[in-house]
Amino acid sequence: RLRAAFTLADKAEAGVRQELAEIKESWDDLHYKWWCLTLAGVVGLFACSYFFYTNLGWYADQRILPGGIDPLLAALPTVNMLPVLSWGWLAVHLYAAVHAVLYYPRQMPFLLFLLGSFIGVRSVFVFLSPIGAPHGILDMSKMDYLFSRVMGTYTFQNEFVFSGHTGIPFLFSLFFESKFHKRLFLFFSLVMAAACLLTKNHYAVDILGAYFMGYAIFILSRDVYFRKIRPIFLKVIPAP
Repeated sequence: RLRAAFTLADKAEAGVRQELAEIKESWDDLHYKWWCLTLAGVVGLFACSYFFYTNLGWYADQRILPGGIDPLLAALPTVNMLPVLSWGWLAVHLYAAVHAVLYYPRQMPFLLFLLGSFIGVRSVFVFLSPIGAPHGILDMSKMDYLFSRVMGTYTFQNEFVFSGHTGIPFLFSLFFESKFHKRLFLFFSLVMAAACLLTKNHYAVDILGAYFMGYAIFILSRDVYFRKIRPIFLKVIPAP
């Protein structure tokens, strides 16, 4: 038993050393001047996108919109999965952020550009949407501890088409390269989709549209970033 314990400890230590070596390698290959300049530019674009979202979101919340009829929501039971949509949502973002910083530093500017593009496009859809909350919605602004404190400032009530809870984890699954993380974030996306439907926080079309729009935004953002935006920064400070 003692020998087995030492063997497990040695394997765990070797695994930790390997992980640290992979993290070090991902950062050693970085061209810091180019990376900082590109990241600063993309952060500015992301901030503009989020400012656009907060203004359109505030406007959307001022409208009194009629609720739509969704046969799928009517057939489903109502289940309180709000903690999944709040604390689970936060955990998914934190995990994705930490993993991206450690293992994908070169791709961080593209990730921020991708998220900013998603937020910007989704804000237009929210602004143009003529439909209000589904019937029987479990109101996160009143029933959830986390969302009740950020609603109206960082997130909004009348934002349904299309689902950010579903779409952003799906973007992570497209962004990360390993099969494990692709499957993991796709699983998170499906869990969020189920939670949105069971809490009546989104229509079925919001969930379905999130996958189609998420994929389209990923392809468009990838083409724009690597063909248009990245070459601009490479001209200023060429990467090795």
